[in-house]
Amino acid sequence: MKPWLKLAFVSAINLTAHASYAQEPITLEGRVYSENIDVSATHVLNTTSKKATITRGDGFFDIVVRLNDTLVFSAVQFKRKEVVVTPSVLESKLLIVPLQEVLTQLEEVVVTPYNLTGDMGRDLDRVPVTSVITSHSLGLLNKKARLRPKGMGVTLRLNKYLNLVTGYDTLALRPDIRLDLKIVRLADDISGRTKDLEKYKTLVGELDQIEAIRLFFTDFVFVGTLKIPEAHINDFLNYCMVDKAYKEVAKADDMASVYGLMEAKAPGYRKNNGLE
Repeated sequence: MKPWLKLAFVSAINLTAHASYAQEPITLEGRVYSENIDVSATHVLNTTSKKATITRGDGFFDIVVRLNDTLVFSAVQFKRKEVVVTPSVLESKLLIVPLQEVLTQLEEVVVTPYNLTGDMGRDLDRVPVTSVITSHSLGLLNKKARLRPKGMGVTLRLNKYLNLVTGYDTLALRPDIRLDLKIVRLADDISGRTKDLEKYKTLVGELDQIEAIRLFFTDFVFVGTLKIPEAHINDFLNYCMVDKAYKEVAKADDMASVYGLMEAKAPGYRKNNGLE
């Protein structure tokens, strides 16, 4: 087949595919998420078809869309977000939509009692000044002063002095304690224990990330969308964690990118483990 015929044939296929996308509505599944705020009951509106839905408690939703439809995500606690339904959105099995929190702040409030101007010279005349009420002005006795035994002040000063001496002695011992800690740390470095602890810390961090990703997407997404059997989910996540790019997006909590990488790696994992 000549090159120009191939080009025409491919173009015709693309036009047919896009036309079918535009004509046939599909049910799009997705999930909204936020780092700190509950995403349940977020409104999802298809402004093109005028159809709407709300997200469930875990942030999942499904809505009927066509190519080039516009989806609007809104809630009181989030900034309004729009997503245009492109061919790549239609081809994706799960749309991940991060939402940004709205920081609600009060406008500046100025309190001016007595119509104060800020000029001390003028404001002093506007503020009513009354005499200061004290125990002497009320004719009350200073019982604390009269009931204090003789020598109490000397005792307090002596206790304060002893406390200072004790504190001084304690501080004098600290250099020896720090020296001992440095020796222990040096011994750990020489024995290789520090490196082992750092490796263990890294491993624990990756396990925490794997658990967080599994909880975020739920087993339904892995089994129903990515076609990974439930018994293989953790192994699949470890398989993904080998990829440096996957580790970076997992650390950044970029769940949209995490899902995109998992979707790309799922076919290879299924093939390598005979799950096709």
